[in-house]
Amino acid sequence: MAQCEGKTRKGERCKREAQSSSAFCSIHQDQEIRAPKGHETEWDTDAIMKTALGFALVGVILLFRFRR
Repeated sequence: MAQCEGKTRKGERCKREAQSSSAFCSIHQDQEIRAPKGHETEWDTDAIMKTALGFALVGVILLFRFRR
């Protein structure tokens, strides 16, 4: 059997054996779901900018609404 490809909390590779149907052991099988091998997570900058502008707009509206 192959060695688990999961990472421990210390950042080291797991030393357990992988399950027969997966590249991860039973403890680290959630890592396979979150980040499949070969797929890097990228930030969605457009969504982040739209959210930031939305919060800024709400802040400005509230500032002028409740300013006395």
